[in-house]
Amino acid sequence: MHEKFKAKGGPDGGDGGNGGSVYLVSSASMNTLYNYKTKRHLSAENGENGKRYKKHGANGEDLYVNVPIGTQAYDDETGRKLFDFTEKGQVFLAAKGGEGGYGNAHFVSSVRQAPQVAELGEPGEEKDIRLELKLIADVGLVGLPNVGKSTFLSVVSAAKPKIADYPFTTLIPNLGVVGGEDYGIKGFSFTIADIPGLIEGASYGKGLGDEFLKHVERTGVLVHFIDANSGDYAKNFKDINNELKIFNKDLIRKPQIIVLTKNDVAEGIEKKLKELELDLKKEKKVKIINKKPLLISAVTHSGVKELISLIAQTLEKHQPEKIEAEKEERKVFTAEDIVGDSFQVKNEDGKYIIIGRKIERFARKTDFSSIHSTARLLDIMNKMGILKELEKRGAATGSELEIGGKKFKL
Repeated sequence: MHEKFKAKGGPDGGDGGNGGSVYLVSSASMNTLYNYKTKRHLSAENGENGKRYKKHGANGEDLYVNVPIGTQAYDDETGRKLFDFTEKGQVFLAAKGGEGGYGNAHFVSSVRQAPQVAELGEPGEEKDIRLELKLIADVGLVGLPNVGKSTFLSVVSAAKPKIADYPFTTLIPNLGVVGGEDYGIKGFSFTIADIPGLIEGASYGKGLGDEFLKHVERTGVLVHFIDANSGDYAKNFKDINNELKIFNKDLIRKPQIIVLTKNDVAEGIEKKLKELELDLKKEKKVKIINKKPLLISAVTHSGVKELISLIAQTLEKHQPEKIEAEKEERKVFTAEDIVGDSFQVKNEDGKYIIIGRKIERFARKTDFSSIHSTARLLDIMNKMGILKELEKRGAATGSELEIGGKKFKL
């Protein structure tokens, strides 16, 4: 673009706007990633082209994507953990928008009064990011399927988990908040996560599998539920802890409160209870808080107050380590940030591939349909010493070059 009635056209092309970036933000109002099961492709707004009269194109709007606290973001291709959201309001730059290209007005100089050069906008980042959710709760309820964990949670909190008399009623972890005031403990509250029932082989994906075991990792205290009507208390205790250990050996080091549930309908439990108590006294690896299991009934509320009191005491005594997000330097590069002219030249079957952060960025912003823009790139390559290196390696006029995925001839 050239402004009318100015010598040599008076170039007036404005710079293009930057593309929007995509950010992940931890939100206390969310507790599931279900929304992203169907909405898999998220993109920010493109920047506008530069306009006449040196008008800058509008920047694209950034996209802020809310995720629950406890979400972990992974690079789906490499498996590398990118960020761990452990508290409300954390913001992570998931994909940076591309930088807008310079318009021809940007290239005016004392020796170039009417430049016919303009840059293309830089493409924004595209990434495949996998999101995983680990609930952050003070207390985790573990045990075999249908031992009464959900009933207990519904009694002590406002949570409304599905309750039925068949295994695997709980298909997703449920979270509830227990207010200490309701149990005579002033100024104290805690969150409980009801983890879906575990079976032998759960750590290898059997049953509901290890999909939910990861939620136990974030809890400070475990409450281990054993059905008073089950056949072998000691075996149930060992089976569950074996699955926890296989999944993550640190899990059995968490403080563990042992509870016998459904006490209101159990009969003849004395012998099995004594066997369990003997095993608990011998146990050296699991961090057991009460060698004598608590007997409760969530239906009649028998023993519930005592259990809440013991949980509160255990939480006060065994404060879980504060989980901190991984602190990695995530520098967002701009044209001003990129320093250093390092590059590599590779000859692959007569095609010369130039690798280097700076030159690749210039190539991405070059309009190869314009001889003036291509000539500018070659001038930059000359100043960086790339043309000299190409000559050393046998490149000549007409040789095929590739920089940052862009192919052209020398």
